[in-house]
Amino acid sequence: MKTSKMKMLFATAALALSSLSASAADKITLMYTASAPNVSAFVAKDQGFFEKHGLDVDLKLAQNGSVIVTALVSGSAQVGIPTPVVAFQAIENGVELQSIASTNVFPDPSAAGLVVSKASGITGPKDLAGKKIGVPGVGGLLDVVMREWVDNNGGDSSKINIVEITLPQSADILKSGQVDGVASVDPFASRAVDAAGGTLIGNYFDVIPAGTAAGIYTVTTDWASAHKADIEGFQAALDEAVAFIKTHDKEARESLAKYTTLPPPVVANMKWPNFSTHLDPDKSFAFWNEVAKHRGLITKDIDVKAFAIRYPGE
Repeated sequence: MKTSKMKMLFATAALALSSLSASAADKITLMYTASAPNVSAFVAKDQGFFEKHGLDVDLKLAQNGSVIVTALVSGSAQVGIPTPVVAFQAIENGVELQSIASTNVFPDPSAAGLVVSKASGITGPKDLAGKKIGVPGVGGLLDVVMREWVDNNGGDSSKINIVEITLPQSADILKSGQVDGVASVDPFASRAVDAAGGTLIGNYFDVIPAGTAAGIYTVTTDWASAHKADIEGFQAALDEAVAFIKTHDKEARESLAKYTTLPPPVVANMKWPNFSTHLDPDKSFAFWNEVAKHRGLITKDIDVKAFAIRYPGE
């Protein structure tokens, strides 16, 4: 599934990286997607935890995760939140990246899976051949895991017509009939069910082992080498944000609505993900090495011990 276009993208990004100088100390642009697990960053910004640790962090919304790596290596962002499979593909293509923390780990109580329209006639994986399914980034986490789930449950993912969408489009594009189904995650999966009359036919996250990282806060290796203190401050701010969320539900949901632009009523009823920031290289990434190789996204294991920057003292 690795395309020549993706190779060219990462090759260009790698060349851009070689000409970068270190960014100004403590000034950080964080690029994120409109996803609930990223709320720890939103809270760290709104509650002053980044500032407390000497960091000036500006949050920048990306339409989908595929642009985040390019932003990192071009210097338009210093920290990004791609999925592991996207980061692994970049590394395979010569981009030097490291992860400093995770957003959440599996199992996750959030609603996630394949939401299909009633008109599609889809009741399970075996019905997906020839159907048009929207995913937020070909080769991204939801695409890869959805395909794995389909193939493990009697379907053939190679026969699905995959098209790219953005997560906030999930409900609208399903309701309009432009696709037969969407690979989505809360709060967008629940909205596709409630507002678009969709049906959740399966949670593809069931194929992911416990302890596996979902989203990951990622930086270039060059930036990491020059900003060790900033990374420790960033990690500490995320931990404070996670603790805050547990005791300040209302404020956390307000931050989520603010940075995802979702209506507060949509955000109000969703379940929080299984927040976890500390990385355990083998446990966090073993599954992604396995599935990325299986899907032809990488040719050999990524060195996860070098990839993961642990918290101080770990």
